[in-house]
Amino acid sequence: MSQRVRHSAEEAKQLILEAAERRLREGGQAAVRVQLVARDVGMTDAAVHHHFGSRKGLLTALLRHAGRTVREQIETAARNWSAGSRDLASLSRLISQCYDERGYARLAMWLMLAGVPGRGSGMLSELVDILQREVENAAREQGLVAPSRTETQFVVALFHMVQVAQPLFGEAMLRSAGLPNDAATRERFEAWLLTVFEDLLQPKGAGSKPTISAAGAPRTQRLAARKRVGGTSR
Repeated sequence: MSQRVRHSAEEAKQLILEAAERRLREGGQAAVRVQLVARDVGMTDAAVHHHFGSRKGLLTALLRHAGRTVREQIETAARNWSAGSRDLASLSRLISQCYDERGYARLAMWLMLAGVPGRGSGMLSELVDILQREVENAAREQGLVAPSRTETQFVVALFHMVQVAQPLFGEAMLRSAGLPNDAATRERFEAWLLTVFEDLLQPKGAGSKPTISAAGAPRTQRLAARKRVGGTSR
């Protein structure tokens, strides 16, 4: 009988998470079972439960571990941008690899439906800071108006939302608009989305005002918009 190797708590957690991610990639969240992961790393079921509490605890830790990893990759890539070299396509690939190829979009959805609260607050705050500094510098050089920080936050949130939704609903959403779900259409759609995001991050004309302030649209404007949409104007 082979002797089990003793690991520090952090080493054991890392080994377990790596084994769990391999199973997630190969078979989805249903394949991530405590007994199987424990066998993969040469530990007992009790050892895995000791570190993560339960299967749900393991899956939650796995998602948060992936979030930290992709955040670090995004921040590293964004810090390496030189002036005018913003590359949203590379960020899109990084995030897509996490949510689509590694299976984390489906895991995030499963945990949400299971009632696990999210803890992603501020995950992309540094990306917002980098983008905001870049657009403000460009606006000063060109004598234009930069989007507000709130607008940049909205753009980053929408960018992130699209990346999460694509693996889950992308095919159905293309079909709903009468588009074919083939590789060429998906590539064109993704390229179009990037141009939309790039445009939203561009400085505007000197006479422009921010689309939205930190406080949002005035209440009277919101009410007027609701009346127009609902057909209740008199």
